[in-house]
Amino acid sequence: MKRSLNSLEDFIENTHKLGYTLVDYNDVKIPVLYIDDAIFEQILSMSYSQKVSIDTNLNIYDDGEHVFVDMNLKFFETGLEQNYLLYANETIDFFSNLAIAGMMGLAPSNKMQNNIFFIQLPKKDRAEKAYEMIKEKLKL
Repeated sequence: MKRSLNSLEDFIENTHKLGYTLVDYNDVKIPVLYIDDAIFEQILSMSYSQKVSIDTNLNIYDDGEHVFVDMNLKFFETGLEQNYLLYANETIDFFSNLAIAGMMGLAPSNKMQNNIFFIQLPKKDRAEKAYEMIKEKLKL
């Protein structure tokens, strides 16, 4: 998904609108992004009975007041790539729990389904460093 992020308005306009939740798994809260149902089904069908490697990058943007994190998910074997822009000022618990769990989930925006596609972060320390950077930028 190509987008232009040149102004605060561009960032706000491109912020992920489907929301997220925290799921308790063995006393660890795992952040789960709600995504478009069709994309979720595509991910499930491409990864069914296969090992899928997913590169997860967190790109942090700030202007001294607003902090945005662009999560890039690249599904290597499939060619699928997705970006989800989160407004860290309001989603700090997402990144806190991502750093603790070292994993995240994707779920269909149709919350009637109970399916979650979990992604183990290949390098948990990157999520920890990103969370520390976000906290520093937000002066928490």
